[in-house]
Amino acid sequence: MQPLLTYLPFGLLSVCLSSASNAGELRPLAADRPDATESPQTVDKGHWQIETSILGFAQDKRNGMTSRRYEVFNTNLKYGLTDSMDIHFVMTPYVKQEIEQAGVTNSVSSYSDLEVRSKINLWGNDGGASAMALLPYIKLPAGDFSNDKTEAGMIVTYGTELSGFGVGVQAQLDYVHDETENEMTFAGSYTAVLGYDIAEKLGGYIEYIGEYDVDANYIPYASFGLTYQADKNLQWDVGSKQAFTDDGQDFEVFFGFTQRY
Repeated sequence: MQPLLTYLPFGLLSVCLSSASNAGELRPLAADRPDATESPQTVDKGHWQIETSILGFAQDKRNGMTSRRYEVFNTNLKYGLTDSMDIHFVMTPYVKQEIEQAGVTNSVSSYSDLEVRSKINLWGNDGGASAMALLPYIKLPAGDFSNDKTEAGMIVTYGTELSGFGVGVQAQLDYVHDETENEMTFAGSYTAVLGYDIAEKLGGYIEYIGEYDVDANYIPYASFGLTYQADKNLQWDVGSKQAFTDDGQDFEVFFGFTQRY
């Protein structure tokens, strides 16, 4: 996978320079970040969209050990294939993991697995009272953090409006590798998000995330964030995620942007 990592920045640059806007009015910008609930809307046909966390940081403390994770340019590169279907390539080119225990810190740096997925809008792509989409995906192993297993899953996401607020709900089923049992099994999650307009270009959201691991343990999270839409094709954001129980990751913070071409 080293060639992929080597060529990724040049591929992104080539995409940005060669992409040309199609004629016609574009749909309102719809991003899958910064909340965990994916948007039901797809990227307009023939257009590219880059959704990137410029920097992310997460920390977890348990059993006398502190784990810290730094991510740089966690990127979801999208392309609109049809009026109701797009394709996504998700990867983080630089990840650093630190483990501190008994005053000793060890760290590993690498890049992430590659996730390829597609969003298929079922209805509501061009407006209406609600919208729904399917997002099948496959994870291809890469980098030093990988479990070297190909994994896959399906996401179902739904959005609507309620009394001036944006409402989204999502369910996800993952087919993943259980390292303890050395077998493939299922995990999953669900989310519910409430978005609101603070000002003309400034928005905010609150979100609940429930995750089930391979042992069927339930881990609840809360997520909060802000978005600022600079223009019709560019949105900046900042977000966070905190666990309600000791079984989950203590907290995560990140900031980034969405740019459409």
